[in-house]
Amino acid sequence: MKQSDRDRAVRLLWEPPPEPTRGPKAALSQSRVVEAAMKVADAEGVEALTMRRVAETLGFTTMSLYRHVPGKSELLDLMVDAAWGETACVPKGPWREGLEFYARQMWQMYRAHPWILQLPHSRRTPGPRTMASFDAALAVVSELGLTAEEMVAVVTAVGHFVDGVGRTMADRVKAERETGMTEEAWWDGQDALWAHFTPERLPMMTHIWTTGGFERPLDEFEFGLARVLDGLAVFIESEDRPLVRRETCL
Repeated sequence: MKQSDRDRAVRLLWEPPPEPTRGPKAALSQSRVVEAAMKVADAEGVEALTMRRVAETLGFTTMSLYRHVPGKSELLDLMVDAAWGETACVPKGPWREGLEFYARQMWQMYRAHPWILQLPHSRRTPGPRTMASFDAALAVVSELGLTAEEMVAVVTAVGHFVDGVGRTMADRVKAERETGMTEEAWWDGQDALWAHFTPERLPMMTHIWTTGGFERPLDEFEFGLARVLDGLAVFIESEDRPLVRRETCL
């Protein structure tokens, strides 16, 4: 992306145009375009999102959208930031409760808008609502005696966990929408696979299978979040906090 394009994305996110205060309710605005685009992505997946599809939803021409949003890439940036705006700000208080709240807000956002996790996260311009949530999460761990880089690492560790579980969830949502088959129904139909689950070939998998371990799995999000926070507690509350090796570029 050119520097001029990056600057334009920043202005679009951080310096939005004022909403019209007069005129007919049907008048188009940036927020209406973003809202309509999010509804399309929620219902049909981000792969179905085009400027033409959004225009059809709103009852306007495609060209009229470009007066408010330069293109699809910028529209996606605005959509992601709008989704973060639906989350509640992390309250001040004990660090563990604050980070748990932060994680649950992310999880709720991903469940409502799984298409976010199908977008590349690297080098996507963050908006003000996205950064306000991250800033509030940093504030929760700001008085724990951590270095600045440790504060970032702690909050990021929680975010990466939610991202990981969320991507699995988003993949399932996408597959079910495309095939009309639930995750459970797909696995139930894998009789040819299950025939290879034998004690000789897969002793532990067979044991878990025959004892019902796969039929009553623990909640991925709840179990994982608790373990992540447990691990961070060991690090944060250690009197002799271990040094973390830094990666070096060769």
